[in-house]
Amino acid sequence: MAHFSHISVPTLMKLTSAPLLAIALMPVGAAFSATVTPHRAFYEMQLGNADRNSTVQAVTGRSAFTLGRDCSGWRSNEDYIIEFEGKEGDTNRIISRFESWESDAGDMYSFEISEQSSFQAKKDFNGYANVTSEAGNAYFSVADNSPMKLPADTYFPMRHLNAIIDGAEQGKTILAASVFTGADPDDALLATNTVIGSWKIEAPAARLGEFGRKGYWPVQTAYFKPAAKAAEPEYEINYSMQSNGVVRRYVIDYGDFTIIAELMKLEPLTEPNCP
Repeated sequence: MAHFSHISVPTLMKLTSAPLLAIALMPVGAAFSATVTPHRAFYEMQLGNADRNSTVQAVTGRSAFTLGRDCSGWRSNEDYIIEFEGKEGDTNRIISRFESWESDAGDMYSFEISEQSSFQAKKDFNGYANVTSEAGNAYFSVADNSPMKLPADTYFPMRHLNAIIDGAEQGKTILAASVFTGADPDDALLATNTVIGSWKIEAPAARLGEFGRKGYWPVQTAYFKPAAKAAEPEYEINYSMQSNGVVRRYVIDYGDFTIIAELMKLEPLTEPNCP
């Protein structure tokens, strides 16, 4: 979904260099029919479940996610801070900022990451990617000049989000897609399987204000390495997604522990005056 979490691997040392909230059957270049509303959302994160032997035993964090328009595409950014506590009482912290832009046609994408943590050196890098009906390429400032090859049907996050909402409105229940979100080269491209549940009628919380809808779709997306043969995904994310693209709540499942993100506040964003 265009804004949806993507932390790379179920270990603390690899919970980095990826947009936390940012995800997502149309041919490249097709117009999106889903109606996504530009907005800024604030989430609070905490530990859900944790196995006794999990390296993570407590989580606290906050995320501010912005999804806005310009005259040729969508701009998003996410700032988050997460603190993890281990079995021995040790703590680690990640502070990250992720910015991206995606064209309306879904064929061009760029991103920029700035991140620091208590266990790794500061990271600052960027990249861009494009796809056509035949192939795609991605370039990273932290890699050499050789591009990463992308499948021709690669989805960028906004295209993925729109495809999920369109599919849900049409009664579809499954969407498989290769999704490029931007991150370290090893984690930027993932294979996804999305299961879309039936619309759940539930009155919106007062904090949703003008964004509130009378219900949401439960959406579960599993993320795999492209060449993975194992049945278990790298991680899964469960979203409570409204028809306007607002996510009321999401849960990231790493197998041995989960992180729950609850929406606390929403703000409107002004759309540009375009010719």
